[in-house]
Amino acid sequence: MTRSDLNLSSRPFPAYRLINLALGAVGAVLLVLTVWQAYGFVRFSSMARDIRDDEQDARVEAESSGKRVSDLKSRLDRPEAAAKLSEIGFLNGLIARKDLSWTRLFSNLEDMVPDSVHLVSLRPDVQDGGPVVLNLEVTSRSIADVSRFIEALERSPEFNNVVVSVEQVADPAVTKDVNVTLSANYFPQGETR
Repeated sequence: MTRSDLNLSSRPFPAYRLINLALGAVGAVLLVLTVWQAYGFVRFSSMARDIRDDEQDARVEAESSGKRVSDLKSRLDRPEAAAKLSEIGFLNGLIARKDLSWTRLFSNLEDMVPDSVHLVSLRPDVQDGGPVVLNLEVTSRSIADVSRFIEALERSPEFNNVVVSVEQVADPAVTKDVNVTLSANYFPQGETR
């Protein structure tokens, strides 16, 4: 028999130690992920339960508020309540008109109205939270004088949105007067324009 130089002891065992360490590390990572997932599940389940409780409370509150609103609407639909609301609206309008400074308004208009233009009527329309709409009726000998007045209104910071609605020339046999009806938004302070 022949002899061979075969040494079987140079690698007697495979590298189990390295494989075991890698598997242990993977197992540890999986364990950490499992714990993290379980914690997240418990936490989000608790949050979902709280949200469901809050949603149920909100639904009960909405139903009771809806019943209360319908009860109040039925009370407001009565004729005496409608009359009271109308009276309140009228009084609020009076209060808003009282806040209008007539002295300031006439002072502003006095500076703008040419001598040949005469203010025939002035009717304010006070709106809630908006500008005061002035309805003006003026008369003059010529349309050029009225045009100067309208241009002065448009240049003023207190007035804007000047709209001429009616322009009439009186009977030429009797007089040569021009009657003009116009409206303009009036801002007493001039800053909300």
